[in-house]
Amino acid sequence: MTRNTLFRIKNAMLFSNLVSNLIGVCIVLFLTHRVYVPRSPELFELGRNINKIFLPISFLLPLMLTLIYEKPIRAYLNTLFRQEQCHDDFIIRVHQRLLNEPFFLITLDFAIWLFAALTYSAIFWTAGAETADIQHTFFMSFLTGLITITVAFFVFEFVLQKRVVPYLFPDGGLYMTPRTIHIRIRTRLIAFLLACNLIPFFGILSLSLRKIPPGLDPILALEQLRATIHANALIFIGVGIWLTFLISSNLTRSLQEIIRVLSDVRDGKFDTKVRVTSNDEIGYTGDVINEMNAGLKERDFIKEKFGIYVTSEIRDQILSDSVPLDGELKAVTVLFADLRNFTPLVESTPPKEVVKIINEYFKEMDEAIQNHYGLVLQYIGDEIEAVFGTPIFRDDHPVMAVQAALEMKHRMGMLNQDLKDRGYAPLSHGIGIHTGEVLAANIGSPQRLSYALVGDTVNLASRLQSLNKEYGTEIIMSETTRAHLDDRFIPEKLPAAAVKGKRQPVKIFTIE
Repeated sequence: MTRNTLFRIKNAMLFSNLVSNLIGVCIVLFLTHRVYVPRSPELFELGRNINKIFLPISFLLPLMLTLIYEKPIRAYLNTLFRQEQCHDDFIIRVHQRLLNEPFFLITLDFAIWLFAALTYSAIFWTAGAETADIQHTFFMSFLTGLITITVAFFVFEFVLQKRVVPYLFPDGGLYMTPRTIHIRIRTRLIAFLLACNLIPFFGILSLSLRKIPPGLDPILALEQLRATIHANALIFIGVGIWLTFLISSNLTRSLQEIIRVLSDVRDGKFDTKVRVTSNDEIGYTGDVINEMNAGLKERDFIKEKFGIYVTSEIRDQILSDSVPLDGELKAVTVLFADLRNFTPLVESTPPKEVVKIINEYFKEMDEAIQNHYGLVLQYIGDEIEAVFGTPIFRDDHPVMAVQAALEMKHRMGMLNQDLKDRGYAPLSHGIGIHTGEVLAANIGSPQRLSYALVGDTVNLASRLQSLNKEYGTEIIMSETTRAHLDDRFIPEKLPAAAVKGKRQPVKIFTIE
């Protein structure tokens, strides 16, 4: 923000109010310059004397009151220019002052012009002026006030939206500012109704008070009246067109912002924001769209991050709420993989290298599992727990689990070759696979949940993994899993094993 910009923003409303009053005075003078002929020089001189006192007061008093009202706003703009911090309470106070300022200035303007109407009329009445003179004086000031506040209403709104609000409300939120008067669309329409109906009415009413000089030909007087009405009608039409431009500009600017952002949302772009510059229904809609955009951006971020842990297919299914997560019994295949003899490596290798090696192992195993539509549920130390067949059901989940285990074995061989080339001892692991029924659900505290499996199937898969140490194998599967395999696989039967929690020995198989 430059000094020139700061000056324009600080005085935007003050200058707008001055311009609105000048426009009101000029319109009324043009409307009435043919209408009124002073009855006497004394009355004309009295009006001039009153103007010498009243006009300076009517200019200086609103100026002083406006500067007093704007004091917090101007102080805040100075802090913005100096890039200093302000308390939140002070910022809220400034926002309240700014949003309520149009109504303060309109009330002040109308009060001054109404006071002028009453004051001039009372002085003329005291001076013995005729009733027509008093009525014309009153309606002239009153009409000036009406035109001024109508023009000021739309000028203030235009200046606020175009010049001031973007600096004081860079993130929008005008509608949420407490204790402010909302300039609703209905309020605009009422103001426009005032401009298009009441002001012409009072303009015509002032014509009816026209004083016809004695001896003036009635036909000539009627011709002058008709010419005056035509001129007034053109003025009202011109003012109406101008006000229509202001209204349409104030409304369409915000609507175009909304359309622009919604078009970006449709294209999957969630970084754009609606530039909210009003506290009406359109501004509220802009704030809601910005909140929606932030939510969509966060969801898109979570979606991408979630894709790090599961396949994109599983991710999209879960995020679309098509997968029940509150608990259900499902037939699945569970796979456990555990590193062997990892403790000596930890003791003889720097910690950072250990973390790097184990992450390389997890990366390779995770890719093998995801390639066959599996979901890694958790890493427990140097152990992997994965499931096939949930949260997205596949009737070939036992086949997928076995194929994933074979790919894991292959990737382990390549990883060991790389470790050997780097001077590290090779790794080994055991894989256990079992197919059965589990309870799948979101499990945990309200603050932290995880998608987990519960049941004997999980326990047996874990114990089968441990049996690899006893049998000197790398992959062991249960008979249940073996029963789902086709002729492509040639498992080798192993001696039945006694497993904790099972009364009868469990039939197991291995595969190369």
